[in-house]
Amino acid sequence: MLTFVFMKNILTVILMLLCLPIFAQETQPKPEVKPEMKRFVYQANTTISKRVYDSIYFDISYDAGDKWVFKYTYMAPDVVMIADDEYYETYEFEMTPPKGKSFVITGEDIEKHKLIFNRGCFCPDGGIRQLYEGTITGKKVRKNTWLLTFDIMLEPRPGREGNAIPKKFKGYFKPGKLVF
Repeated sequence: MLTFVFMKNILTVILMLLCLPIFAQETQPKPEVKPEMKRFVYQANTTISKRVYDSIYFDISYDAGDKWVFKYTYMAPDVVMIADDEYYETYEFEMTPPKGKSFVITGEDIEKHKLIFNRGCFCPDGGIRQLYEGTITGKKVRKNTWLLTFDIMLEPRPGREGNAIPKKFKGYFKPGKLVF
């Protein structure tokens, strides 16, 4: 009888030890994830300045001017515990303040309005580039709110081969700071 109780106790201890990893997995916290973010803003009395530092590469800054700059920013969800999974895109352009309640930018005007795309990621196609094809349509929907529709072509980054990719999106742009 004593052997039976002893064997029963040993078996209980072994089963508890086998279950320990299962309980440990259940108590681990889920990794922190920063949520997706979309931001649609425009800023008056501003202009985009392009500084070319190589024949195909450039960076931009915002300076005081007589134009409006529209900017859309998308930041993908980010798992804090994973390195190099960050991803963002920005689309921005400048224009003279619209007269009336609508505007259309298309064809050769796309380049004149400095439509700029920037992809930030740990990927071969990241970086800033000027866009040359597409249509941007704007419609005033409230006092300080514009609904913009983009139907554009994303060219490969300079120095990379590939085909242009069509991109369509829209958003309600309100006054705000371009840099946050």
